[in-house]
Amino acid sequence: MISTTDKTVFIAAGEIRFFFFLTKPPPSHSITHETMTRDSFLKQARPLSLTARACICLHITEAYFRKIGLSHPLVDEFFNHLWEHPLQAEPKAFSTWEANRGDLVDFGLTDDLPDDLEELMPTLPIDEAQLFSIVEAPVEILWGNFFSTPDEQTSFDYLSFSVDLADREGLIFPKIDLYQASLFADNNGWGKPISQPIRDLWRTDGKIN
Repeated sequence: MISTTDKTVFIAAGEIRFFFFLTKPPPSHSITHETMTRDSFLKQARPLSLTARACICLHITEAYFRKIGLSHPLVDEFFNHLWEHPLQAEPKAFSTWEANRGDLVDFGLTDDLPDDLEELMPTLPIDEAQLFSIVEAPVEILWGNFFSTPDEQTSFDYLSFSVDLADREGLIFPKIDLYQASLFADNNGWGKPISQPIRDLWRTDGKIN
C-alpha cells in the first residue's frame, strides 16, 4: 500500500486499485491588514494614486492623534476638510475647497502652529517639530502635487513616513484593499474620480479602530 495526500494505492496480485479520499485543504494563512508587515503594505501601496496615499496617511494620523490624546476642533476641521478632497472634481469647486484649507493645513505647509494647539503641546508626548512631520505627510502628498507635475517618489516617501509611524506605534495598518482601483497610472497621478459613496466607504471602512 502506498499513501499520498489525496489517494491510497493498493497493490495486490498484480492488480493496482486506486481509492481516492476527499481531504480538507490545508489551513489558510492569508495576510490581512491586521497582520501585514510594513514592507508588504508598502509594496501593495506603491501603485496607488496620490488621492489614495493621502487617505491612508489621514487614517494613520487620525489613529495616532487618538492614541496620544490630541483632540481639538482644529484637528476635526483638518480631517474633515482633507476628506473632502476626493470629491473636488470641478475646478471651481476645487478652488473654493482649497481656499478654505484651515489653520492645521497651513501648519503642514510650514506656517506657524495655531495658538490653540500650541497651548496643548505640553500635554502631548511629542514636540512641535514631530507634530509638523506627522501633519506634513498627508498635506504635502496633496498640496505638493496640486500645482506641479505629480511627484511619485516624494509622495511615496511621505506615505512611507506615515506607515513607519504606524509600525513604530503599534497601529494596525489601514485596509489597503479599499484603494486598489485608485492608481497613480490614472488621471495624471490622482486616480480615477470616485463617487461620494466610495469616498464614504474609504473613510469609514478604512478607519483604524
